Amino acid sequence: MRRTLLFLLTAPLLAGCPAQGQGGGQEGQNQPSPNASILPAPLASATEPSAAQKPDAARGGIPADSAGRLMVPEAGPPDPTPFRDDEALPRDTISAKDGLGVTLDASFKWLDLPGPNAVPELSNDALKKAREKTALKLTIDLAPAGRMRFALASASFPLPQGAELRAMSEHYGHVLVWPNGNAYRVVRAGMLRALLSERRADALPVSRVNADLKGKGKFLGLETTKLEVKSPVGELSLESANVPNLGRAGELLCRLLLDLVAVDPGSSVCADAFVPLRAELRWPKGGKLSFEVAALARKPELPFGNLFVPPAGAELRAGELPPQAAGVLFTRDDLAGFHSKPGAVDPPAKDAPGEGLVAVNRTDSVRYVLVDGVPVAWVRPQSEVLLLGLLPGRYSVSWRDFLGGQIEPPKIVSIPARVVAGAEPDAGAPPP
Repeated sequence: MRRTLLFLLTAPLLAGCPAQGQGGGQEGQNQPSPNASILPAPLASATEPSAAQKPDAARGGIPADSAGRLMVPEAGPPDPTPFRDDEALPRDTISAKDGLGVTLDASFKWLDLPGPNAVPELSNDALKKAREKTALKLTIDLAPAGRMRFALASASFPLPQGAELRAMSEHYGHVLVWPNGNAYRVVRAGMLRALLSERRADALPVSRVNADLKGKGKFLGLETTKLEVKSPVGELSLESANVPNLGRAGELLCRLLLDLVAVDPGSSVCADAFVPLRAELRWPKGGKLSFEVAALARKPELPFGNLFVPPAGAELRAGELPPQAAGVLFTRDDLAGFHSKPGAVDPPAKDAPGEGLVAVNRTDSVRYVLVDGVPVAWVRPQSEVLLLGLLPGRYSVSWRDFLGGQIEPPKIVSIPARVVAGAEPDAGAPPP
């Protein structure tokens, strides 16, 4: 624990003054988790040395330095507490002087995407532009005042482009902000995984774990530390760096990544407050999702109004999500450009549409449909979308979820066609 010199007392004063008890109550301590009975027991954290180990234990009382000046522990910041989600959050108190920090240009990346069906009419230039358009781009602001703004800078997320996740060092969890900034809701620890893979704010039980050190590295000109984290949900590899003058802000990005593998934000993994620059999430069935920072820029003046948690003047929308239209990611003309001309096709099935592709999601989570390795739409659970514009021909079609935990291998499909993710509903026994 940090100790600082507070005062100098002489021997007569010590003799004449009664001993002071330690002040402070338990208001800053974490409350017991409602999931405690079903979670693994937390690992013991580092403790103070025993009396026999303390250099001043033989004398008793308050330790002193070499000049005889007494040293008492500084109170330090209280432990973070979970956000309340049943009432509006208090107004944030940061000011313009808290607006310095860094901005990260980053993205999530889907690894091992299938390639296109190599037919003569394939347009590689159009596919390249389509991949760039659907890149899962992020803009992340980190401020040493202990604030993070994690903005979704792409239409490919199952949340609308421009939506944000904001966080503060004093609390666990996140605040999901509507794209126009006029509304927000609390996302408690353990909810982010379901929010991105199912578009539901369901909370998973979180586990408190330790990280294994995997050596050093270098990235973006910074020396990095590599850690490996394992939870019952998945594995997370982190490569983080010390970015000077950021305080505890890097811890907030670390907590967000931990939430995707259902790890308790109070785990010691993020204790050094380093900034994650690269990460890879791996799932039991073999899927992967990566996170990578492409550029880091120090900003003398971040727009501190964008760091408020919650946004100034925003309305609490408890239990809601930002409204969003169907997840079709391309126009009809965009899809028509995937092939330069119509190609050979098989006779259409009876349930095929007159043109294009009908994508049907029979699963209980959001699924992306990929055409020639490019995500063209995300489809809500138990829903379907019609994608118009794809020219007749043979394409590679596959399905996956956002996190990569559920991936179906690609199939060559002759379009027009109807494709289905998950099992078709049982029609029941035929009539007698």
